[in-house]
Amino acid sequence: MQTGSELSVLGVGEFEERAYRILLRWPGLTVSGLADRIGSPAGRVRRAVARLEQTGLITRSPVPTPRLLPVAPDAAIEALVRRQQSELERIRALATAWVADFRAGRSTGPTELIEVVMGADAVLSRFDQLQRAATDEVQVLDTPPYVRAEGPDTNDVEFEVLARGVTCRAIYDRAALEQAPNAVGAILRYVAAGEQARVTSELPLKLATFDRRTAFIPQSIDQGDIASAIVVHPCSLLDVLLLVFDQLWEQATPLTSHGSLRAGDEDGTVEPSENDRRVLVLLASGMKDEAIARHLGWSYRTTRRRIAALMALLGAETRFQAGLHAARAGWL
Repeated sequence: MQTGSELSVLGVGEFEERAYRILLRWPGLTVSGLADRIGSPAGRVRRAVARLEQTGLITRSPVPTPRLLPVAPDAAIEALVRRQQSELERIRALATAWVADFRAGRSTGPTELIEVVMGADAVLSRFDQLQRAATDEVQVLDTPPYVRAEGPDTNDVEFEVLARGVTCRAIYDRAALEQAPNAVGAILRYVAAGEQARVTSELPLKLATFDRRTAFIPQSIDQGDIASAIVVHPCSLLDVLLLVFDQLWEQATPLTSHGSLRAGDEDGTVEPSENDRRVLVLLASGMKDEAIARHLGWSYRTTRRRIAALMALLGAETRFQAGLHAARAGWL
């Protein structure tokens, strides 16, 4: 296939595309007329015309003087796209059918239950591949250290996964919210897209599971880079990792981005403003006042004053009670 064509992904080469574009501007040319217009040998043009007819981009007028007529781009290209999608679905179904052969060819020895991935590029590629292959659920334990300072704001593939209707559940270490400058904003964007997020203290490891059939962990628990990782296939180790996630999920504090943003109702019911809600989300996550002030861009004094006002409004004597009362009131 030739390169440089906008339609190369649909099987149309650069020269064929050029011929089609000329026919869009000058429909009704003969093959020789098209060759003159392009400035190429007639033989090469005939091959391009045959390819364009095969893909449905052009037709010929009846004899005695056949002329080349372009098919409207919206209709012709839409047909090619649908044909391509149909072929991709066929290949996807073929890959699913081949899974049986793959499993049949694997032994039950311990070396077959664990896959070691070496190299940063290979690790990122394998992780993205596992995410995109998930059909039901992705679960993540997210904790420092991070390779990049921005922390959780590194996984754009998750938005694609959420858009497909896959359930994504993530538990974030409170240290992530305090250490990474843009962590809270990044997490709330995931939550707004559909992620179910919770926060807890001192997560034991980084972890991702996919459809509860595969787990992805660093090769070393305290590993700060992404130079190596382990993919765990169905075995007792996978069962343990799933159990760890489930138990941590039950104990973690929900972190949400939705809820009422009204300042009040006609019946006098008080509800949090947007800024109040942001404070409550961070307060419920266990962040300290200094960290909340940094994330919101407020002064420490303003932050303390707003927290005190919210606690008074909720009738809470402690931060824990404030989070509990806010959750019961539907503010979180």
